[in-house]
Amino acid sequence: MKLNGTTIGANASIVGNACCRTKSLWSRLRLNSLIPLALGACVLLPATSSALQAKEIFMQDNQAQYQPYTPGMKLPDGVFPPMQGYTHEDLIEAAAKRAEAVMKAGGVDPTLARESLFALAKHLNQALEAQNVEYQISTWYQKPYENPADRSKSVADMGESYGAMAVHAATESLRGSPLLDRDKAFLRNYISSVGDGVHDLIVTLNKPGA
Repeated sequence: MKLNGTTIGANASIVGNACCRTKSLWSRLRLNSLIPLALGACVLLPATSSALQAKEIFMQDNQAQYQPYTPGMKLPDGVFPPMQGYTHEDLIEAAAKRAEAVMKAGGVDPTLARESLFALAKHLNQALEAQNVEYQISTWYQKPYENPADRSKSVADMGESYGAMAVHAATESLRGSPLLDRDKAFLRNYISSVGDGVHDLIVTLNKPGA
């Protein structure tokens, strides 16, 4: 497998230029969206979503595939290795903890809860790898900025963009799940919790001392 610097650069550019447009979408998804899961529909992000545009660019370059980082691995110029605490595994764990709390509060059967978390981890990992998210986070955070405020904006934008992406992945993970028999309020809370988990972890980079 090959980690393509051009693809990471293209994805990073998309995040930097377009993900700010997902803020209003993210607010709607988190606060008042009634997601039609019972009809087998999934959350559809608009054509302007950075997550979808980045994925399209990624898929156009069939040589660009995610490659887990190993110490000493040669990376393309300008690309930073994943940061401790912000890897795909960390993002999935943050999302899973939120989702697990929602299921526990809702009295979901433990076996079903485990199955749901497994499906969530699978779909979210696929989405993260498709965009090399752990490399994106590290690169956009550590790259030089003339204006320090731009670094904070990049982090905030990534939180919004990848939070929305996690919402989509969570919805996909529910296809065929018995959780779909639950009411819309539960489903909305479950899906939103996944996006919140990813978003909230990423934006901790803007906290003092990060």
